[in-house]
Amino acid sequence: MIDALDRQLFLLLNASGDAPRWWIGTASFFAVHAHWVLLVLLAGYALRRGKPSLKPLLAMVLALGLGALAGEVIGVLWNRPRPFAIGLGFLHISHGPSPSFPSSHATAYGAVAFSFLLVAGHRAFGCILLVLAALVAVARVVVGVHYPTDVFFGVVLGGLAAMAAHDLIARAGRLRATRGMIGSPQASGKEEP
Repeated sequence: MIDALDRQLFLLLNASGDAPRWWIGTASFFAVHAHWVLLVLLAGYALRRGKPSLKPLLAMVLALGLGALAGEVIGVLWNRPRPFAIGLGFLHISHGPSPSFPSSHATAYGAVAFSFLLVAGHRAFGCILLVLAALVAVARVVVGVHYPTDVFFGVVLGGLAAMAAHDLIARAGRLRATRGMIGSPQASGKEEP
């Protein structure tokens, strides 16, 4: 039942062969080249703040790696064919027949967005990045390379990867702080009485 609903929603969102060129062009840009928009947003945000905040940036890099790894494992375990591979809908960009679930693009953009959303003081920017993630996710369906559930769960997976990244960073910080407190008195410059 969910698979049938997913296919119906795909057919509703996927641009037909006679869709306006501007619609297919816009969707193709966000499906393939949105990383340029992301780079401009990140650079602009760093310049506006005056100094980059390492916590969301470090979490972003770690979340991208965790999300990519999890996505690859899921793709191997559940090798769902892409819509065009089974003759469903219209394909508007060239793409290989790699596993469809989850969307690696949606996972990556979700990981980036949630890396900022989870840090106080960066949530407004995280919301902007989440809008970009949604645009990329929808565009991947419009151009015919993913089902809606592929991109939805990709963004969710990216969010979970960001949560895991923040947790790992917090644990590493606590471990580092604990090691500093247990250090020998000579290391702290104080001598025992």
